Amino acid sequence: MLKLLATFVFVLSISCAHRPVPIVHADKAPPTRSGLLTVNGVTLYHEIHGSGEPLVLLHGGGSSIDVSFGRGLRDLASEFQVIAFDEQGHGRSPHSDRQVSFENTADDIAAALKQLGISNANFLGFSNGGTTGLYLAIRHPGLLKKMIVGSALYRRDGAPPQFWQMMKGGKFENMPQELKDFYVKIAPTPGDLRKMHDGDAQRMNGFKDIPDKSMRSISIPVLVMQTDRDVSTVEHGLKMSRLLPNGRLAILPGTHDNFLGEVSSVPPDSEMRRASISVIREFLKAKE
Repeated sequence: MLKLLATFVFVLSISCAHRPVPIVHADKAPPTRSGLLTVNGVTLYHEIHGSGEPLVLLHGGGSSIDVSFGRGLRDLASEFQVIAFDEQGHGRSPHSDRQVSFENTADDIAAALKQLGISNANFLGFSNGGTTGLYLAIRHPGLLKKMIVGSALYRRDGAPPQFWQMMKGGKFENMPQELKDFYVKIAPTPGDLRKMHDGDAQRMNGFKDIPDKSMRSISIPVLVMQTDRDVSTVEHGLKMSRLLPNGRLAILPGTHDNFLGEVSSVPPDSEMRRASISVIREFLKAKE
């Protein structure tokens, strides 16, 4: 557990890098549409893949579309119109001096979808992206149809105390080199890497619980999905699923980055990735 927590902190993408698999080899087809959108004074990069019912992807902190979803996006785009965003200062979205926060990102995504003409969609958020999804559901409830919250926290006590202790000591020098290289490869200003890292560290160190009352206000169907050796505890996932009025829970064996197929650590032929995609598809397609 300590090794997992250390990796979690050092990556600051809230995604573990258990072995140095080159993350540039994502199993991701070119988007049918992509570009930059200006919202709330910042600029966001977006991609659209496939066709069908809209499914919005929200990547982990310190990460990007490619890193969080590079192994699973092609599968999802075979059945849905996938709309994916790089958060402010991440991936292909340029840095901004505005504070990085879950609330700001939620409002940015809502404004960006309005520009794209999307008024209602399913959402899939991984790690910090899952927490952003919760804020979207609270702040913009009419925008969401269903949501998958993957390996995300809504309370500080959902992660072991060692995690928060180690977060305070997380250093830029300990961020895995392959993730640094990937940021430099795609970012509009590669020299902003440390700013991205520090902004995410500040967001996590200042993490505050989402009140139970706000969680209970999320009335849409939500699938809480994580692994049994995740950063967020199984007990936290169970509590979240029971607190949500239409919450469901799926626990898979593995670690933080296993089930979605995070590109920095999971091989493209992962059975866990295929199993998780199957669960996600079934949840999204089920008639409630």
